[in-house]
Amino acid sequence: MIYWEDVTLDSPSESTASYLLTAENIKGFAAEWDPFPPHVDEAAAAKSPIGQLFAAGVHLLSIAIRLSHTIVHEETASIAGRGWDRLRFHRPGVAGDELRVRVTHIDRQPGSRPERGLLVSRFELFNQRGETLVSFDNNVVMLRRDAVAA
Repeated sequence: MIYWEDVTLDSPSESTASYLLTAENIKGFAAEWDPFPPHVDEAAAAKSPIGQLFAAGVHLLSIAIRLSHTIVHEETASIAGRGWDRLRFHRPGVAGDELRVRVTHIDRQPGSRPERGLLVSRFELFNQRGETLVSFDNNVVMLRRDAVAA
């Protein structure tokens, strides 16, 4: 079990799986969750500044979270998520992009209770060219080993 104080900072890990964006999965996700015309209609997308069909931001976020679960690690003493900071959409995800995620633990702070700590992890979703599409900092509450042992 990995507790708050066991987490190594500034050591990136990448997903073992990737996700291929296709016109079909872009349209399918958007039809249900974000039916903005350039996400569901190729003619509308062609008239957009992107010039082609592109994935909804919430679709890319979902892919990043899903891929993060393929990063190999021991079980963690995570309790709950506290929110995301610094969410940025850097570039669009388009059909043909093969996506992976990189997670780097960047900060650790004491929690609101002595048995808890806050871990901040940077998530970066990137394509086959290494270009970042989405990034955000994920805040997770974890148990502290010292408090559990006391």
